[in-house]
Amino acid sequence: MQLTLDWATPITWLSLLALVVLLAVQGWFIGRNTTLSRLRKGVRLGLNLLLWLVLLGYVLQPRWPIAKPATQVLLVGDDVPTSFARRLQDSLGISERLTSRTLSSTYDSVTIVGTQFPSTQLARLSSSALRHIPYFVPDELVRLHWNGVRRQGELQRVTGLVSVSTPQRLRLRYGNVTLDSVNLTAGMHPFALQFPAFLRGKNQVELWLGNKTLDTLRFFSRPIEPMTIHFLLNSPDIESKTLANWLGRQGHTVTVSATLSKDLGSSVSINQSTTARAKTPDLLITEPANAGDSQIRKAIADGRAVLFINLANPDVDSRTINQAVGSRWQARRVATAPLVPVSNGLTALPYRFADNLNQFSVTGFPVFVQQTAGRVQPGRVGVSLLSETFPLALSGDSTTYARLWTAILARLSRTGTNDVQVDAPLIQGLDQTITINNPTQKVTSLRVGGDTLRLTSSPLNQLSASGRGRFPEAGWQPAQDTLALYVEANQPAKPLVSRALLDRFLLAHQQFGPSATASTPSPAAQIPDWAWFALILLCFTALWLEPKLG
Repeated sequence: MQLTLDWATPITWLSLLALVVLLAVQGWFIGRNTTLSRLRKGVRLGLNLLLWLVLLGYVLQPRWPIAKPATQVLLVGDDVPTSFARRLQDSLGISERLTSRTLSSTYDSVTIVGTQFPSTQLARLSSSALRHIPYFVPDELVRLHWNGVRRQGELQRVTGLVSVSTPQRLRLRYGNVTLDSVNLTAGMHPFALQFPAFLRGKNQVELWLGNKTLDTLRFFSRPIEPMTIHFLLNSPDIESKTLANWLGRQGHTVTVSATLSKDLGSSVSINQSTTARAKTPDLLITEPANAGDSQIRKAIADGRAVLFINLANPDVDSRTINQAVGSRWQARRVATAPLVPVSNGLTALPYRFADNLNQFSVTGFPVFVQQTAGRVQPGRVGVSLLSETFPLALSGDSTTYARLWTAILARLSRTGTNDVQVDAPLIQGLDQTITINNPTQKVTSLRVGGDTLRLTSSPLNQLSASGRGRFPEAGWQPAQDTLALYVEANQPAKPLVSRALLDRFLLAHQQFGPSATASTPSPAAQIPDWAWFALILLCFTALWLEPKLG
């Protein structure tokens, strides 16, 4: 027999003390009554003792185990074929198999197979011990992650896990343009695809497996903060003029300086204002012959950026740049041809740079950036092995030209302010962490659509604050003044959404629900409240009738 008392609460001890006092008072009143015979005292004492025992039993609420066989079922998701569920049921030796539509009662132990279950049915499993067996639908995504917000030109990295039935090609596509791809054999494969986020604002790319669209990825691309860019050239050519004009159209302040002769130079400005004229350039674009110029040395020492273009002999030019700015470029020739193709309309010098710990590449293009020591913060030295890029702009391929130079600028520019970081996909109704780095002022909240997130500063980095939000509305939701986050609709029919819902449920159940490995408690019975009420009423009735019958 088991008792249900909570000995940690004062009310339990007070109730038991009151019962002891009640028994003593009843016995004292009956014992001191001289008008009752010995028989009448015994009857009255017995009735009061019976009432006291009933009250004591009501307070203690005793329980006793009963014989009841444990129930175990196999719960099959809507994404699992019947043939697979039948084979699994036979191998596990479970007698009963149910679906989300036929689940109507509670069970001691439930084995879940698959991922697609209505939320209302999952809630009915809160008191059951659960075990999950995954099922992977052929040619479907198992996991998928990407960045919800990127800075224009930054690398968007897409990772995931996919089940492939036959050898196929996995591609990221923007319209008819393939951004990145990988060939996969049959089986389960993790993958990682990447591309520079060259479009400003709301972006949408598709993930294809063979001829099938697996999912649509949506993210927001923040524009690069306007930069002050200075061209330092011996003789401007069509390459530098085309680039300067394009940078001006992107909102950057551009100055092109050229040395025409020993005592004669020229300077052309784009988007130049009085304030911008006095500002130190954020980026200098020059040639290896100018590596020793005092402007270049000062820019690197101040932690600013320099990009070297128009290389002629990379192994010699790299040594010149290293001696001037302290970089560690090591170029070696990889082909005998004067130029090698990079993509349609682009060619590069037949060289490559040895890997370096502080060296980063611009994905898809032979342009590299190294960090060098500066007085306050590291400087950034970029070197382009491209022969020329202006033919892209002149031929009308403005998309590739913009993607190239936006990615280069992202590598050379400093970290932006109010930088929002969030992992996608965001799913309607599920909480997700959002982080803000380098805020211009201390922020305590962030409003995303109809949801307000309370932000907490990181104890390790005061320039970072984060908060968790639950997004009640689907679609593009405005954030801050110039951003937007895309929230996926909570539709369990979508594989990624159903898997996220099930994962959250299983995690919560693991923390707060019964364990599938723990022994199931034996079923127990106890006297219902109506029976206690009847016994107490019967005892009081007997005590009321006893004096009248005597």
